[in-house]
Amino acid sequence: MNTPIRRPLARKLLPWALLCVPLVFAARAATDYNAVPGHDPSTAQDKAARFADAPTDNAPRRAVSPRTLLRLTTSLGALPNQDGAERRLLHAYAQVAAGQLDAARAQAEQLVRDYPHFSLAQLLLGDVMQASAGNTAGFAAAPPAPSTEAEALQRARILELRAEALARLGAYTAPPPPGAIPANLVALAPDVHRAIVVDTARSRLYLFEQRNGVPRLETSYYFSQGKLGAGKTLAGDMKTPLGIYFITRKIGAKDLKPLYGAGALTLNYPNEWDKQQGHTGFGVWLHGTPPDSYARVPLASDGCVVLSNPDVRSLMADTPAGSTPVVITRQVQWLTADQWAAQRQRITAQLQNDVTRAALQGVRPQDAPPAPPAATHEPARNVPITPGALTVLQYPGQIVVQYSAADSPASPLYRQYWAQRSAKWQLIFQGSVS
Repeated sequence: MNTPIRRPLARKLLPWALLCVPLVFAARAATDYNAVPGHDPSTAQDKAARFADAPTDNAPRRAVSPRTLLRLTTSLGALPNQDGAERRLLHAYAQVAAGQLDAARAQAEQLVRDYPHFSLAQLLLGDVMQASAGNTAGFAAAPPAPSTEAEALQRARILELRAEALARLGAYTAPPPPGAIPANLVALAPDVHRAIVVDTARSRLYLFEQRNGVPRLETSYYFSQGKLGAGKTLAGDMKTPLGIYFITRKIGAKDLKPLYGAGALTLNYPNEWDKQQGHTGFGVWLHGTPPDSYARVPLASDGCVVLSNPDVRSLMADTPAGSTPVVITRQVQWLTADQWAAQRQRITAQLQNDVTRAALQGVRPQDAPPAPPAATHEPARNVPITPGALTVLQYPGQIVVQYSAADSPASPLYRQYWAQRSAKWQLIFQGSVS
């Protein structure tokens, strides 16, 4: 006669207790993340609301339950050139929340075998093993107060990894509303096939494909930013710049130091706006990670946007240099398709005459005043052209317009930088960029 196996009471109740793990864990991680120097949620929200031509309220987000997260991470496969490591990681978290500890442990063990340098996967495996033994504190509680320097360093590292976990979970549990478009992308000309929007508050990079004139969210990637957050103004300040930038070139791994991983997309920081603000520095890139690391924690770079190597390969695959915009913002302002269409019509109608007039005059604000008649030469002037379709991008206090000549699509790219001064828009730069 077989005797029924008696399970300890704690083991019986554990799956039910774990159903609330993501909520407690997310709340704890949010507290840890918001305490990191350089991240100021209230300031971020205030600044995000300063768009002159966009609504001040974000579209509502739909919360995703652990059960829905489990379904999402089961049904969503890896995109081309991606390894799906993040999806598998979050699937394991969802399995823990659903009380499927054995499955979660198997998932975490396989993930660690496949990516031995994925630190967050290592932490997840340790948490799952503790949970299997009846201890769930690892998911929700911060490590105890340190008594030695080594313990302090270990505690700081764990808190950084929990911040990474929260950022990754947020991409699935609080995604952008379906069909939503960032207010920054006012209009994209037909020759601009892709656009990138970087949300520093959420550690998320959003990649958009243009389809019939409308930006459509293609995918998103977790990234790490400057050690002291965002808002770069000085060389060496360990911050990631904020504003409107463009990809200037693509660099493959064979032409890079190992520090930059599988590739890099360089940005035109400091741009013309930055220069007029006195911002300094150089070499801000979107790039990968060194071979001994799968990913970095949210605040870890010297100012670049750092992705995993599989993600940077995916991003680089079909993203052209030259015309591709990269808007880096503290917080993305999401618009519905109807709101975005109304904004595009309003802003382009307001700008069209001024943009065309400046392009036809060919006068560049950055040039010195004309020399006296006795001078032997005059300062260079922009060639007067009739602009074609406009790419219009906005950020608080500034608008950047990019275009080619209407009668020659293969002509160089031109850009205009407009600054908001006393409720009016003033042209501060105009010139060819290619």
